[in-house]
Amino acid sequence: MWVEGESGANGFNNINLHWTVHPERNQEWRDGQTRILGVKGASQECDCDFIGSGDTVIDPALLTWYKETYVMEPVEKRGFDGNLWVWEHPNYNRQYMVSADVARGDGADFSTVQVIDIEDSSQVAEYKGKVDTKDFGNFLVSLATEYNNALLVVENSNVGWATIQQIINRGYPNLFYMSNDLKYIDTERQMSNKFYRDEKQMVAGFSTTSKTRPLIISALDTYMKDKDILIRSSRLIDELFTFIWNGGKAEAMKGYNDDLTMALGIGLWVRNTALRLRQEGIDLTKSMLNSTTIQNDTGVYAANWQNQRNPYEMQIGKGEVENLTWLLK
Repeated sequence: MWVEGESGANGFNNINLHWTVHPERNQEWRDGQTRILGVKGASQECDCDFIGSGDTVIDPALLTWYKETYVMEPVEKRGFDGNLWVWEHPNYNRQYMVSADVARGDGADFSTVQVIDIEDSSQVAEYKGKVDTKDFGNFLVSLATEYNNALLVVENSNVGWATIQQIINRGYPNLFYMSNDLKYIDTERQMSNKFYRDEKQMVAGFSTTSKTRPLIISALDTYMKDKDILIRSSRLIDELFTFIWNGGKAEAMKGYNDDLTMALGIGLWVRNTALRLRQEGIDLTKSMLNSTTIQNDTGVYAANWQNQRNPYEMQIGKGEVENLTWLLK
């Protein structure tokens, strides 16, 4: 109710009445409340402090900093239901990732999307709404295509498979695949050849399990602590304020949702692992090519073997060299 009152969504007028405005209260009374209620309880009851009174996964002070520093109104709200918020339109010189969490289908949660600029980890667009699985698949294909055929990462639990199947039926070329044991990740193409053993184990989308969920939360926590991500959405920050530890498990408070949070966490994990591994492979290939090829005076590329200046000369032993240019005649 308080969050909706701040945004003007429910018509409430929020008023803060700190304990210090009471004429009969002093510091001695306040210290007594801490002894009676505990630090967090007294913070909530006396200081009007929702932030300090919960067991949020992300440091509340850090969330407040993000809210005051980066959160802004989107430049455009569009989509069939107006719930697609856009802060940056596609830049065709940059790479993007679209990370999606599909609603369970019982009407209690939302289907959500985070569009992330891979280069600087900035949030450029976000969606939160209720839509059936097939339409959501079509929406994801359209959005990912708009953002330069972005890597499309879809959470595949529950009814997520229906959405993924629609994406496959549409022939989208950059759908994320991974193995259940996390040993093999394909971020470049759909798997069509199931001959090899590793490829047989590949599944479309991202699987949130007891093994991967802590990795998602860890990636989210690390990115935010290091301030390596630019979050612009007030909806996401409000959701993070109610994303708490409950018996050692990170989840939304009762009556709240964590769909935007999970979509972001999945996207950050993929960026931090799969995309990093792919880039390291690309860099390694470039390094290998740069170190093994040269261009000689004739314009011919040849192996850049150590201490071998002329590619047409071959060491034949005992310090003797044979010139092989006669082979070209």
